[in-house]
Amino acid sequence: MSAAAKHLTPVTLELGSKCPAVVDSLTSSWDLEVWIKKMFGDNPKYSNSIARIVNKQHLNRLKKLLTEKKVKESVVYGGSVDEENLFIEPTILVDPPLDSTIMIDEVFGPLLPIITVDKIEDSIEFISSRPKPLALYVFSKNKTLQNRMISETSSGSVTFNDAILQYAADSLPFGGVGASGFGMYHGKFSFDTFSHQKAIVRRSFLTDFWYRYPPWTANKFQLLEVSYNYDYLGLVLVVLGLKRPSKRQIIPC
Repeated sequence: MSAAAKHLTPVTLELGSKCPAVVDSLTSSWDLEVWIKKMFGDNPKYSNSIARIVNKQHLNRLKKLLTEKKVKESVVYGGSVDEENLFIEPTILVDPPLDSTIMIDEVFGPLLPIITVDKIEDSIEFISSRPKPLALYVFSKNKTLQNRMISETSSGSVTFNDAILQYAADSLPFGGVGASGFGMYHGKFSFDTFSHQKAIVRRSFLTDFWYRYPPWTANKFQLLEVSYNYDYLGLVLVVLGLKRPSKRQIIPC
C-alpha cells in the first residue's frame, strides 16, 4: 500500500484476521473429539487426510502458542507435537485466556480454541468487541440469531451452516473490512476492482432550467430543491406560485 501510494495507485488489500465460528448446538468438546477420530482415526499422524506443517519455523510458532502460560491448561484434546515429521495433532482448547497469542493472531494450524458463552446471543457482543473478521461462520437454525449476526456484526463475509464455501464461489465478492482489509475480488469482482468505472454524462441543448443560474432567489432555490427530489407536482406548484419557500431556505450573499 505504501509503494502504491507513491504513484497514486489504488489498491485492494486482503489482510486476513481471526474468522470466528459461532455454534449454538455443540453440547461439548466431546462432539468434536468423536468426529476427529471418525475422520482421521485414533492416531491422526498415520492418516493420509491431514497435512503436515509447512516448515520447522511454523511448527515452532504453533508449538509456542500451545506452551504459552495458561494456554496449555486449556487443552482438552490432542496437543502432541512430532517435530521430526512436522506434525501437530488436531488440538481442542476450551476457554484459553482472551489476551493469549492464540486468541489474537491467526493460527494457520490444527489448533481450535473454543470460547464458551452463557447464551448464544452473547457471541454477538464478543465478536463486536474484537477486530473485524475476514469471515464469520454461524452454525444455527435460529433465523433471529442469523439476522442479528448480519445486522449487529461487521465482517468481510458471513456464511451460515458451512465454512469456506463463500471463498469457493466466484459469484460472490471476497474481501475484508476494517483491519481485515478493504476492497473485493473473485470472478467478475476482480475485473471490476481493477477497472475504473468512468461516469459519462450527455445533455441535450434543446432545453435548460433558468433557475440554475444567478441572481439567486428563494424561489429559485425552491425550484432546485423540488427538481433534485424529482417532486414533479411540487415543481408545478412552485411555478404556479401555489407553494411558498420554507423559512429554512437560505439565500447566499
